[in-house]
Amino acid sequence: MKKIYSALFIILLPTLLLGQVILTENFTYSDGSLVGNGTWATHSGTDGDFQVSSGQAIIQHGTPSEDVNLTFTTVAGNIFFAFDFSVDDLGSPYSGVDNEYFAHFMVDESSFTAKLDIVAPSGAGDFTIGISTFSNTAEATWGTDLDFDTMYRITVRYNQDTNQATLWINATDESDTNIVSFDEADPGNSITAFAFRQSDSSENETIRVDNLVIAQSFANTLNTTRETQIEGFKIYPNPSELNYITLSNKKNTEIDVSIFNVLGNTVFTGYTVNNKI
Repeated sequence: MKKIYSALFIILLPTLLLGQVILTENFTYSDGSLVGNGTWATHSGTDGDFQVSSGQAIIQHGTPSEDVNLTFTTVAGNIFFAFDFSVDDLGSPYSGVDNEYFAHFMVDESSFTAKLDIVAPSGAGDFTIGISTFSNTAEATWGTDLDFDTMYRITVRYNQDTNQATLWINATDESDTNIVSFDEADPGNSITAFAFRQSDSSENETIRVDNLVIAQSFANTLNTTRETQIEGFKIYPNPSELNYITLSNKKNTEIDVSIFNVLGNTVFTGYTVNNKI
C-alpha cells in the first residue's frame, strides 16, 4: 500500500521584535495609482486620484478626492499606526482653520477614529499636527511646531477599550512626550482598517508618507525600514514530514514565529526552542 505523507510547506517572515506586527507598507510601487497595488482599496472619491510617487504615498488635499484603505483582521486592546511623513513647502507657514484630517483608523466605511490633521503653527514654525478621537477637527495639538520638507515619524495609539487616541512625534519609547484626544464613551470600537483621506483644506497641502506600520505594540512601530531578514537565517527541512522544523540564525537567538495557512489563518505562534519548533 502506498504511503501518503502530509507535508507542511512554510513561508516565514521572522522577526526579533516582541508583539505582533499586523502589516507593513513601504510603497515601493511604480508611480501612479496606489490602488491596484498590495491590498489597497478605494472607499470614497474618484478612482485613481490617490497617487504613489518615488516610493511614497502622496496625499493631496484639493482636487484629488480618492480615499483609500487597507483592511486587516481585528485585534483586541491597543492598536497602533505609525509612518514617516513630510509636508511640502507652502511658501509661508500654514494658516486657516479648515484643517481636514488625512489619516485615520476605520471602524467601517462611514465611521473613523484616531484622525490626524495638519494645523497652523503656534509659534515661528511652519505647521503642527492635531489628533481627535472622532471629531473632524483636532481635539489636541502637538505642542512643538514642525518644518516643511522635513521627515518626521508619527505614531498613534487607539485604545479600543477606553475609546481614546494618543499621538507621538519622533518618539523612541511609549513613555515619551505625547498628546491625547478626547476620552469618548467606553467601550471603544473594533478597528478593521487603516485609511488615507484627501479633501479640501484651507491650504490644500501635500503630505508625503512612507514606511507605514500597523501593530499591537509601540515597539513594533519603531523601525522605519522594516527588517525582513535575520542574518544567517535558515529553515529546514521544508517541506517537513517530521514533528518539528529547524530554524537557525547567525547569532543563535530565539525567533518569534507565526505560521499562517493559505486562508490567512494563524496555525502556530510561539518561539523557537533549541532552534526548533
